[in-house]
Amino acid sequence: MSNFDKRKAFGQHFLTDITVINGIVSESVSAVSRHEGHALLEIGPGKGAITRPLLTALPIEKKFFVAERDRELIQFWKPESRITQLLDGDFLDQSEETLQSLGKFVVVSNLPYSAGTAIVVKLCEHKNQIPEMILMFQAEVAKRLYAEASTPDRGSLSLYIQNEWDVKRLLVVKPDAFNPPPKVMSEVVTLKRREKAHIELPDEAARVKWNQLLKTAFLHRRKMLRVNFTGTHWKAALEKSGVAPTLRAEALEWKDWIALWQNSL
Repeated sequence: MSNFDKRKAFGQHFLTDITVINGIVSESVSAVSRHEGHALLEIGPGKGAITRPLLTALPIEKKFFVAERDRELIQFWKPESRITQLLDGDFLDQSEETLQSLGKFVVVSNLPYSAGTAIVVKLCEHKNQIPEMILMFQAEVAKRLYAEASTPDRGSLSLYIQNEWDVKRLLVVKPDAFNPPPKVMSEVVTLKRREKAHIELPDEAARVKWNQLLKTAFLHRRKMLRVNFTGTHWKAALEKSGVAPTLRAEALEWKDWIALWQNSL
């Protein structure tokens, strides 16, 4: 059994569908071409299903960064001269200094199911560097990212990401697009940085506070806001905001979140 076959045995799924691959590559090249002076970063190239076509299609003047944690795959990609820089190790462990040193870049990735949510949150917090992303997730995670108000998938993650990013589904990816096929559907989504956030978060303290508001509001999904906010400092903001206290968090529109936020300042 080859080393790559062993990875299949351990549950890693490799993308093989050429239509899906071409869709991701085309969107990635278009995105990076829209932004002068921006590089392209691929997280987790694996055996290169997306990477190889990207190497061919990417304009020669564009820098190409790759982040890979698998020791064997790092050695596999090291000889590739078209890769400007290889980030060694888990992307979640990459330091702020390392990411800042890359300058401005577009991101593409077939994200691992286990770490996809954590990685997209980390990426979204670098909005000054990243204007666009093309990312594949397990379908249930993707749906949470672009979920609209009053839909079952709407949650704290939806609001946290959509505050600063426009999220749209690009592709639905069936299990047979992979070898071996996973047991779940996947989706590719695009994230484009908003020109103006719904709620401006000027510093880390504001970002932490915004996250706390969302977590509290969605603490018990089936309960009303007045119940979730009881005993917290958000109760006064709710009373002053004009937002109906009998609503559930998933039903709130952006105007309601803005009113809650402004009345908490």
